[in-house]
Amino acid sequence: MGGMDTFVEHVIDGEWSGEGRPSDGLLNTVLDLKAATQLSQKLEQRLLLSQKDIRNSLDENYLTYSAAVTKAESAQSSIAQLLQGVDELQLMLGDEETGVQTRLDTAIKNEEQICERVQSNSAILQCLTQLSAINRELQDMDRLVQSGELDKAAQKAESIETTVNAMENIEDTHIAAILVERVNLARMNIKENVLREFHKVIAVETNANSANLRVDSSRPKGRISVLFAALDSVKDGENVLKELALYIISAFVKPVLAAQLVTHDDAESPTSEFNVHLSNDSDTTPTDEVCDLVLSIVAFVSRFLGGRVWVDVALTELAQLVLQRCYLQRIPETRTELASFHKTVDALSGFEATLLAQCADPSIERPIQAAVKRLDELFVERQCARALEQSRRAAESTAFAVYKMDTHQEWSLAFVQATVEDPDTKLASSFAQSIKEHPAAVFPQCIISESIVGTVSSAYRLLNESMQCNEPGLAQRLAETAQNVLDVYCVLFPVVHRQQLRKVPALALQFFNDCMYGAHHCTILGQLAAAENNVNPNWSAVARKFFDSGIRHVAELAESESRELKSLVGADNGTGFYNASDEQQQDALAKSLKRGRLALTQLCAAMRPLNVTPHMFYRILGRYLDAMFAAIIDGIVGVRDIGVDDSQVLSDHCRAAYSLVSLFHLDPEITCAYSTLTSAALVNSTDEQGDALLDSDDESDESETTAQGVRLAKKHCQMSDKLVQLADILMISRADILARRRAGLLAQFSVDELVSLVRALFSDTHERALDIDELKRI
Repeated sequence: MGGMDTFVEHVIDGEWSGEGRPSDGLLNTVLDLKAATQLSQKLEQRLLLSQKDIRNSLDENYLTYSAAVTKAESAQSSIAQLLQGVDELQLMLGDEETGVQTRLDTAIKNEEQICERVQSNSAILQCLTQLSAINRELQDMDRLVQSGELDKAAQKAESIETTVNAMENIEDTHIAAILVERVNLARMNIKENVLREFHKVIAVETNANSANLRVDSSRPKGRISVLFAALDSVKDGENVLKELALYIISAFVKPVLAAQLVTHDDAESPTSEFNVHLSNDSDTTPTDEVCDLVLSIVAFVSRFLGGRVWVDVALTELAQLVLQRCYLQRIPETRTELASFHKTVDALSGFEATLLAQCADPSIERPIQAAVKRLDELFVERQCARALEQSRRAAESTAFAVYKMDTHQEWSLAFVQATVEDPDTKLASSFAQSIKEHPAAVFPQCIISESIVGTVSSAYRLLNESMQCNEPGLAQRLAETAQNVLDVYCVLFPVVHRQQLRKVPALALQFFNDCMYGAHHCTILGQLAAAENNVNPNWSAVARKFFDSGIRHVAELAESESRELKSLVGADNGTGFYNASDEQQQDALAKSLKRGRLALTQLCAAMRPLNVTPHMFYRILGRYLDAMFAAIIDGIVGVRDIGVDDSQVLSDHCRAAYSLVSLFHLDPEITCAYSTLTSAALVNSTDEQGDALLDSDDESDESETTAQGVRLAKKHCQMSDKLVQLADILMISRADILARRRAGLLAQFSVDELVSLVRALFSDTHERALDIDELKRI
């Protein structure tokens, strides 16, 4: 039965709880009729129960479904109403431009703008409140300044500036700039008032004999503290103290240090005065006393105004002033003075240490200490500057003082020692050794200027100093300055005295001698410098500059005077030589020659030895005679018709002019001193410099004046032979003229000149024409 029941449950309920398939449950069940009936009944009962259950379930499900449907319909109705409301709302809102949304957005924006204006107005109100407070502070500050409460006014200014800088609302605005400017003006006013009150406290009086510094001690001591407190509260307050200290230095200290002798009573004055007696008519105050005086001035001011007055800049300025007076203006000029200068150096070093110990900055520049380290350099600079200044003054001097040599100047160790040495200066051993090894040189006796002598001496002394200097750079500086000293004189003298050199022959000749003297010693100094391995190529350049300048000025002098002489004895286009036999013409020719002789004699007097060497005298005189003879020759050659009588007069005139060669004669006592000298004895360098001064052939002794004049004329006057030949041509025949031409005796005459003379002297004949043709062919 158990299997049947299970099977029935499966059939009815559709569930099988047994093992295997449902049909397997009936395999072991034996069915009979009764059992089949029972099975049928059970199946019916179960079916009926199942139908009942189904109906109950259907009823129950229907009720549930009906309720759900009702709810769904209600929800659907609500949704429809909602959608209808949305459509109505959409219709009511309309489009974006005219709808409520746009108006709502506009209203919101307006509200935001109103809020922003409210906030801005609040900030403006706050800013105006602050500005009003600042204005009151500014008024209070002005009242404090007017009442003299400068320290409080300064503090008020600082407070106002802090407030202005903290106001972000007016940052980088015109209002902020105005306020800052107002505060700065107030500060400036405060500082001016402080300085003005300090000036009321201090009074300075100076004159040629005394200097007085007075402090008004009647003012309350606390007032000074107020002034310093005001300076502490304002920006750049130190500048006021700096200005005050520099005022004391400028008004009182500088006049004191400018005097040669200064004395001060060390006793403190009951009237709070500091008196200094000044004098420029006595000895100079020693360095240690000057240092003590300056320290006393500093202590006096500090006692009444406090040490803060002496700011670092002012103390440094005091050190500079003492340095200038006691050190830079007293740099030694000799090595003997330099050796004893250590006392001054020690006094100044101690003074600077005491003075600058009051400085706030310990690393401040110490001018005296720096200058002491440069003592050797300053010593050299002093020597160089003094030598250059002396050279400039010598070149610019209008005294033109002359130095007359007693004999030829022999360059030797003795000469250099006499030039360099004095009680404070000795010749360097290396310099002396170089001089001993250098070949001897001689400068011929003549007149030179004292200026060139002093300038050359300065160059020797500088070169001597350079050989004693241990610092190569300073030694080179001294050697270069020795060259520059001579260069300055050579360049400057002819520029400054240009007009005098053109108008005064004696001065031009003296300058020529100076130039030869300078070139002579420049060559020697250059050789000495080269021997010391201190080669300076400028020495040769300066020697050449001296030589060229001297030759140029002598040439200009000779050219100028030659033109003058030609104008005296010559005649333009030969008109002065026409009708020479006429008495008036003879007088005119005689007078012209006389004027020429007089002018030439005066020129010779200006250049006779010892004004120049004999050789230069001969050379210049030869230039002058050439000019005169050429003027006479050209004048006669230019005459187109010369009669027999005229030719005699013109021939005599030529011979009279030729007699001027007698001016070549010099006193044998003068020339004999030069006869043993040669150009090689001057300087063993260039023959050109020697030839400009000497020629031993010129100075040979001659017993007869005429013979000496003729010989020298032939050498130095190119036109002398031509003038004599012209005198002969005027008197001889055409045949003699042709014969002399063939013999080469008339070589100085050109063919045109000879043809012109033949045509002027002889009548126009066929023979003359043949002779002229012959002259042209020779």
